Amino acid sequence: MPLPPTERVDRLTRVFSNKLEDHPADFRRKTIAAVDVPTGQDRAALETRRDVLRAALTATPGRQSTQAILLLIGSKAVYGASDREIGIKVAAYARALASQPTWAIERAIERLSRPNWRCLWDGSGCPSEADVGAECRYETLPFEAELARIETILDAVPYETGATDGERAGAVAYWEAIKAEMRGESAITERTEDEISAERASMARVNDRFRERARTEAEAQGRGQAIWGRLPISDELARQIGLRVPVPDHEQADIH
Repeated sequence: MPLPPTERVDRLTRVFSNKLEDHPADFRRKTIAAVDVPTGQDRAALETRRDVLRAALTATPGRQSTQAILLLIGSKAVYGASDREIGIKVAAYARALASQPTWAIERAIERLSRPNWRCLWDGSGCPSEADVGAECRYETLPFEAELARIETILDAVPYETGATDGERAGAVAYWEAIKAEMRGESAITERTEDEISAERASMARVNDRFRERARTEAEAQGRGQAIWGRLPISDELARQIGLRVPVPDHEQADIH
């Protein structure tokens, strides 16, 4: 059984997996920028781990796996079974598990021997070939997934970005200049207290002019001003917000 990946191999697998891109013509393969291809010690570490996993997942039918199967069958009740029947049963299991490594078969049988182990097998009699095969796949699946990731990285098709080191440096310098200009143009400056006070005074003068004009018009018509809250407002604004506009005094007398 292979050991779990080291921290370095696990980190390399995650780093280079994030640099892979979809292949435009072959969905089974990936592409990677030539500058990101694993080289040197990084590639050697990944290749070593790949070779270890390949060797561990290679099927090993033979005497050792047969002994493991005999141990399984012998641990279950086979009352009245002849040597020939037991031999046929062992051969059937060996044929069904021929694609599995011996360590996976041994681990599967060990798990199936545990009283509280939960799986598709209901625990009665002897687990079938399919039950043992399912447990073997449960053991090998994490290592098969790791091997697939590493092989995808090592087999990725490198591609050139089409830019030289000088062109890349020039592009970076140009982008830095653009960012500096953008910062200068979009800089938000706060107004000073004097500018805020001047704007408030200007708005107050405008409001005073509007109020004075509305008061003069109301006096000329012999009526009061429209009031919103405590503030006098113009007739036009009063109509827009749905307030009643005062009528001249002589018209009010006619109404009564």
